Amino acid sequence: MIKKLNNLTITLVVIAFLVVNLNTIAQSNKNELKVVDSMALKMFKDMNNRDYDAILDMTHPKVFEIVPKESMKGIFKSMFEGNEDFSIDIPKTVPEYKISEIFEIVNDTLQYAFVSYDMEMNMTFNKQEFDDDSKETMVAMMKTKGIDVDFVSDNSLAMFMRNRMTIILNDNSTNGKWVMINYDPDSPLFYQIIPSSLLEKAKEYNQNLMLQSKKENED
Repeated sequence: MIKKLNNLTITLVVIAFLVVNLNTIAQSNKNELKVVDSMALKMFKDMNNRDYDAILDMTHPKVFEIVPKESMKGIFKSMFEGNEDFSIDIPKTVPEYKISEIFEIVNDTLQYAFVSYDMEMNMTFNKQEFDDDSKETMVAMMKTKGIDVDFVSDNSLAMFMRNRMTIILNDNSTNGKWVMINYDPDSPLFYQIIPSSLLEKAKEYNQNLMLQSKKENED
């Protein structure tokens, strides 16, 4: 009877321990998701306000080991305020966005989540016009990158980009701070910064987004 009681007591203690720890983990993930959500919202608002310093402050610090911060700021200003070659206009709005669960890689002390959204922008070329053939080429080329293009004039086009993705992460190099980097599988810089385990997960997640989008369009 005592032995059975002891076994029962041990079982109850183990269950209680698991419940407490699972609740702690769930609460921790909930808090971290709130941080990620607030960062995503801030990212869109800072872009609307063209607050380049705030955007750069949220960017993964390893980016600036490759491209100096002031140079990156200059690129942002040139793109969104226009230069002699082209200008980009992004509507000042907060798009509907989705946040994944928080993923963890314990050995690398890495936590991350994916923020996905659709994005619209207009682009005007100041020194170039497109004839019908070059328009067709441009539309086809951008389609391969998941971007729908509609020419508004011979030098201006509207772009609609589905399933854009930003990674919000926290690792050793960020000193516990959550930072962001845009998912760009075509960028060598992106591959230099992100560990292979995260690259694989990001690719899988992005492919699932595109698959789900295709299914919805076929319904």
